[in-house]
Amino acid sequence: MLFWLLLRTATALVNIAPLKVSYALARVSGTLTYNLWRNGRARAVANMRHVTRGNETLARRYARQSFSNYAMFLVDFLRSIKATPQNTSRRVVFDRWSELKSIRGSNGIVFVTLHFGNWDMGAAALALNGFPITVVADGFDNPRIDRLVRESREHLGMTVIPADRTGPGILRALRRNEVVATLADVPAPPDGGIEVEFFGDMIRVHDGAARLALRAGATVIAATMPRQTPWSDRVEGIIEPITFQPTGDSDRDIKMLTQAIFNQLEGMVRLQPSQWYIFRNLWTSDACR
Repeated sequence: MLFWLLLRTATALVNIAPLKVSYALARVSGTLTYNLWRNGRARAVANMRHVTRGNETLARRYARQSFSNYAMFLVDFLRSIKATPQNTSRRVVFDRWSELKSIRGSNGIVFVTLHFGNWDMGAAALALNGFPITVVADGFDNPRIDRLVRESREHLGMTVIPADRTGPGILRALRRNEVVATLADVPAPPDGGIEVEFFGDMIRVHDGAARLALRAGATVIAATMPRQTPWSDRVEGIIEPITFQPTGDSDRDIKMLTQAIFNQLEGMVRLQPSQWYIFRNLWTSDACR
C-alpha cells in the first residue's frame, strides 16, 4: 500500500514539475540506488564487463550511468500516463516509415528490442503511424501497479499481452499483418530457452520471437530507442531488418535466427551502453558464480 501511494505521488509530481528538475532528481536517485543496492550494482557491473571486454573502470562507469538513465526512463514513463498523441509524436525521431511499410509484407513484423532507451515510445510511435501493435510485457505481482503499467501502454495505443500468457493470439496478430514487439534480454531458466553468443560469451534466452516469426513467416527487425542527448526527452528510432533464409530444420532455424537478432542488438548496445538497463545476470558464466 505504501509503495502504491509513493508511486501515485511520484506520478503527480513529475507531471507538474519542470522536466529538467525531474530528470535531475532522477539522476541523483539513480546514482544513490547504484551505491546502495549492492546486488543490483554487482550484476550490472558484471554485465557491463562483457560489453567493455573486461575493462573494470569503464564497466563501472556504464553501470552507474545506466542506473541514472533508467531513473530518467521512469520519469518519462510516469509522464506518458497523461501523454497526448501529439506529445508522443514530438518525442520520437524516425524517418523510415515508408521503408517499414514497404517491408511489412503480409505476415506482420516481429520487433525485437532490449530494456534500452525508451522502448515504450517506439511502440507508441508505431501505433500512431498506423501499425497495430501488440507488446509482450512482464507483469507485476502488485495488481494495482500491474494495472497502471498496462493501462498506460494501452493509453498509448498498444495491446498488451503478459509474457506468461502468450499463445495463439500472438500468431493471429502476425497473420493479420500486425506488429508484435518483445524484449530479448530476459534470461531463460537453465532448463529452457536456447544459448546464443552475445559480446563474446554465451547467454541463455527465450526463443519465442524467432519461433513465432518463423511460424508466421513474419519480418524480423531489431530495434532500439536511445535518448538523443543526456537531458532530452526525445528518442531516436534505430532499426535493423534481419536477413535470414530458413533451412527447414526448425530447431536450427530458431537458434540461427535468434543468434542473428542478438548480433544486431550487440552493435546497437555498443553505440550507447549506458542506455541499456540490465540489472540481472544475463550471461551464463556470471549466473554460475
